[in-house]
Amino acid sequence: MARKKDPLTARDRDIWQKVTESVRPLGKRGDAPPLAPLPKIYIHEETRSLPMEWHTRPSPKPDASIDRRMQRQIATGRQEVDRSVDLHGMTQDRAFATLKRTVEGAIKRGDKTLLVVTGKGGKRFNQLDATPAAYRTRADFEQLGGVLRRMVPLWLEGPELKPFIQSYGTASPDHGGDGALYVILRRRMPGSRKDRSA
Repeated sequence: MARKKDPLTARDRDIWQKVTESVRPLGKRGDAPPLAPLPKIYIHEETRSLPMEWHTRPSPKPDASIDRRMQRQIATGRQEVDRSVDLHGMTQDRAFATLKRTVEGAIKRGDKTLLVVTGKGGKRFNQLDATPAAYRTRADFEQLGGVLRRMVPLWLEGPELKPFIQSYGTASPDHGGDGALYVILRRRMPGSRKDRSA
């Protein structure tokens, strides 16, 4: 049987020899005291990342309306709103980041319902008509609502939030009416056996 080649070179042996010559024995010393037990670290559900399957599995488009029974229960307080998030006054980028963080946090906590306040928005006027604006009256302009009021439903149906949303719909007047949405969250990731909404 062939002997294994020594991995140390002559130079490595010289260096090791010099190191061992500089070492002094510690002498008589008692054993080191035992280490104190480390404190337990508890990870909050909100800080854990969601399984990647939430994003990779195909998910159905959320319903753009909540069934009447659920809407009535939320409006009358028989079904609690687990969380609410107020987006109005934010830029689109900040509002989207806040909404995404809120939805993912709610999924981690096991929440079922969210109230998303968008605000009704001021009136904006579309100027896509070819007639110069100087020759048009105010009635000739198409009136559009607030930006967030239009964008939030698109975000809820978009690829980043769609896996988490079962349905959404306009809130009752007591919760903001046209300036707010009820959002019903999925309890299970899309495609899992227990996901009944798929």
